[in-house]
Amino acid sequence: MNPDKYFERREALTKLLEKMPFQFQFISINDDLELTPEAIEKNHDSQKTIDSFGRDFSRGELASTLNHLLSYKKFLDSDKDVAIIMEDDADFLIDKFIFVIEHLIKIINNNKPQVYLLTPVISYLNSKSKDFGKNYKVVKVIQSWDSSGYIINREAAKKMINANYKSWFIADDWVRYKRHAKVDVFSVLPTIIKQNLNVFDSNLMASRNKAIKNRTLKYVLSRTCYKIISDIKKYFWLIPFKDYIRNKDV
Repeated sequence: MNPDKYFERREALTKLLEKMPFQFQFISINDDLELTPEAIEKNHDSQKTIDSFGRDFSRGELASTLNHLLSYKKFLDSDKDVAIIMEDDADFLIDKFIFVIEHLIKIINNNKPQVYLLTPVISYLNSKSKDFGKNYKVVKVIQSWDSSGYIINREAAKKMINANYKSWFIADDWVRYKRHAKVDVFSVLPTIIKQNLNVFDSNLMASRNKAIKNRTLKYVLSRTCYKIISDIKKYFWLIPFKDYIRNKDV
């Protein structure tokens, strides 16, 4: 995903993509049309976002979320079984990327809604991990805030669009996608995509840092309830029985 105004990012990523045996296409919403007040009201549930997120989306977060939703729709319009969704600041080593993708395609279950993150995750389960060559493995994700690169199948794309069709949670909120879209989210370890922050600043992080909090009573109550339930689950089930791992580097 790459808006035309960020041509430097497109140029850098194109040099990598042209060296791989995959079809690729750059897409992006038209900010002038999709981010007008009327379009935002039609495509974004501001109050629901505030009640669940503690604030509304920044303009950058909304654009990012709509871009990801657009990519799912474009994917479903195709005849492909899986798609690799990638943001324009993604960086990777070509040989490792091809090796991992070729192996993941073989294990994706297209009868179930599945997402495979190719980026660092906050926490995951090490039990029942699936190993494949060169010391790589697939694990089940508990929490992650990164959407720079991932594989998605058609069943997952359908459910994610349905859950967030009038956007109210952000594109990289994998906890909510698991909860509300009922998708299975996995990750590859070690990860093969990172943000190219040495060259490009993160648009999403910049907009997040400027966001103004608006914590309603509904947000406080739901957040407190969710934290209590998730902590009970983590300390009494995931840690003792599922080999819960917290990634300290994220």
